[in-house]
Amino acid sequence: VFTPIACDDSDACTTDSCDAATGCVFTAVACDDGDACTTDSCDAATGCVFTPIGCDDSDACTTDSCDAATGCVFTPIGCDDSDACTGDSCDPATGCVYTPIACDDSDACTTDSCDPATGCVNTPIVCDDSDACTTDSCDPATGCMHTAIACDDSDACTADSCDPATGCVFTPIACDDSDACTTDSCDAATGCV
Repeated sequence: VFTPIACDDSDACTTDSCDAATGCVFTAVACDDGDACTTDSCDAATGCVFTPIGCDDSDACTTDSCDAATGCVFTPIGCDDSDACTGDSCDPATGCVYTPIACDDSDACTTDSCDPATGCVNTPIVCDDSDACTTDSCDPATGCMHTAIACDDSDACTADSCDPATGCVFTPIACDDSDACTTDSCDAATGCV
């Protein structure tokens, strides 16, 4: 009587068979699933085990994923906020960082601001004081300057003054001495004669 032998080794990681010449044969099973996103192993009790790999690179500046053919993929995130008033960057610990840009041109003759579409805007200030008796200008270091204009016409026969609305006023002086015995006149260099 020839009784078949049992070749079961109770190991789920082997394929059990029997060879007439050599006896029991225990062939290791192949647990490669062809997926680069798993770690392949074998458990004697349950068989093949395919454990997902961890692709977290602890970098807040990447989106982490896994490609079955190539493995972990770390894609840089986009931090462009389409705002011309910020400098865009990324901090691996916290993610996107939007730093306001400096638009101060150190010119006291401009008002500095920022337009999200175009960036810095340095608008010239208006120094007109609506006074016809001053010359208006601007000094980049100090700002508006209002310099009084000179209304001296070098004529001794006029009283020189300035009207803020119209500018210089040259008013003829009166040389009448109320003496019928004199002829009154005026000399531009010396005044009343």
